[in-house]
Amino acid sequence: MIPLLTKILMKKISIIFIIIFTLVLFIDFFFGSYLLKFTPKKIDHTVSHNVFDHDLKKNFKANLEWSPGETYLFCSDKNSFRTFCNQMDTDLKNFDIGFIGDSFTEGVGLNYEDTFVGKISKNFNNLKIANLAAVSYSPSIYFTKLNYLIENGYKFKRVIIFFDISDIYDDNRKYKFKDNKILRQKSKLLSDIQKSLKSAFPFLAYSSKTLKNDLFKKQEVIKKCDYLDYCHEKSSWTFNNKYFGDTEINKSFNFMEMTYRLLNKNGIKMSVGIYPWPSQIVFDNRESKIVKLMSDFCENRCEFFFNNFPDFFDEINASNKKDIVSKYYIEGDVHFNSLGNEKLFRNFVNNFIN
Repeated sequence: MIPLLTKILMKKISIIFIIIFTLVLFIDFFFGSYLLKFTPKKIDHTVSHNVFDHDLKKNFKANLEWSPGETYLFCSDKNSFRTFCNQMDTDLKNFDIGFIGDSFTEGVGLNYEDTFVGKISKNFNNLKIANLAAVSYSPSIYFTKLNYLIENGYKFKRVIIFFDISDIYDDNRKYKFKDNKILRQKSKLLSDIQKSLKSAFPFLAYSSKTLKNDLFKKQEVIKKCDYLDYCHEKSSWTFNNKYFGDTEINKSFNFMEMTYRLLNKNGIKMSVGIYPWPSQIVFDNRESKIVKLMSDFCENRCEFFFNNFPDFFDEINASNKKDIVSKYYIEGDVHFNSLGNEKLFRNFVNNFIN
């Protein structure tokens, strides 16, 4: 008797659940886009690109939030290059220097005049300078984007790549290179299904993504392995052999070699810059693995090698390592603050021969 009642109850609950879920899907399908207008959103300054995965939005101006509660002014020009807000109408295709890198080179968290590329552009105002960088770029995208720009009539006398510590992670965990295009590691079928579901049920897609991000953050806290820990995968490969061996590292450097050949074929001089993350300051040294790797790579390839490690490690003798991190990096973040960007700017000025 009891099992029968249980079955009847479970059947009723299942029917109620199906009705409610169907109703939610119905409301979301017809009114989801309207409901999203009332949800808090973080402004995204990037847009998908069918060749090199993503780009900055074109001719875009907004106050973006990076650190909680703090905003910075972001502007891009008609080429989708970050620029000063009074130069958004620029549509040049001929440049003296093109800088490319990831979020560090884009200058997240700071007004453009406080970033090292912005400072260089202002100081060398006789040169036409383009900032080609965007958040989460890596060597596979450096090559693919530069190839795309050159094929579409953009010209550069020099290209300077600022290689980021996280580039190895992105090339091996996030992207794959196929048919001269950048694809995400997840399958195209899965990606297309996700896009279709997001389009059909926007409110559920937003809610599930928010829930997933919150759970991921909680898992990160439980793991207790953030950007200042020895075990942080993105940054610790330069001093912790547990992460990324020769195969993974060579993958990124192969793209650097492809970029060098592309630029050399088009008569463009190539230079490379490197800089430490907070974890390099805390656990590594001025002769870090990335310093040796990039120094060897740049031999007979690079016009300039902008090694920013010594400038930071020179201060460690007089200061506590954590004090160096507090002084030059955004609080609670791996990116440089205005003082850190000033260091990269000074290193460029001291080494660049116009």
